[in-house]
Formats: sequence, structure tokens, C-alpha cells
Amino acid sequence: MKLQDGSSIVADLTTIGRKTGERRTVELHFIYYQGRFYASSSKVEGKHWCQNMLKNPAVELKHQGERFSGKATQVTDNKLRRHILTLRDSPPRMDRVVFAIKPIF
Repeated sequence: MKLQDGSSIVADLTTIGRKTGERRTVELHFIYYQGRFYASSSKVEGKHWCQNMLKNPAVELKHQGERFSGKATQVTDNKLRRHILTLRDSPPRMDRVVFAIKPIF
């Protein structure tokens, strides 16, 4: 997958259920930036994919038939979080939580 910084894709994110241990898949909008994929959410509480990644950061992304593993982390650097949100939305919704997924090849 060849992407430029700021590229936007829709991909399937598969997490491991924090309670069941089963694979859970959701379709999300991602921003690609400096070798990582970023997803955002209005909140963590009540969002199973967010809670699953916090419990088990091992994830999988699938886009246009290409699949790869990754490690998810919540973005705590406010400057980076705001930058990603600016790339994602116009106008950006700055109260969103952002997660980074670093591909593991």
C-alpha cells in the first residue's frame, strides 16, 4: 500500500474482544501520517473498538484486500492529536480521542 502523508482511507480494523477474547471487526476512517494509521472517536467509553485496543493493542487492518498487523496506542501528545484531527475533518472536531496504529511487517 503506497500512501502519502494525509491520505484518507476506509479500512476494516480487527481487535481482540477485551471480555470474550474473540476477534471483532469494525469499518473505520483512517488518516495515514508518517508511517502510521490514525483513527479517532468521539469517546472511549462505550466504543468497544477503543476499549479493546486499550486492553490488547495487537490489531489487524485490512484495506482493498491487503492485510497487515499493527500495534495500537492512544495518542497523548496533544499537538499530534490536534494535527491528525485537522487532517481528518474540516472543520476539525478537536475534542475527539485519537489512536495510532503502527504497522508491524
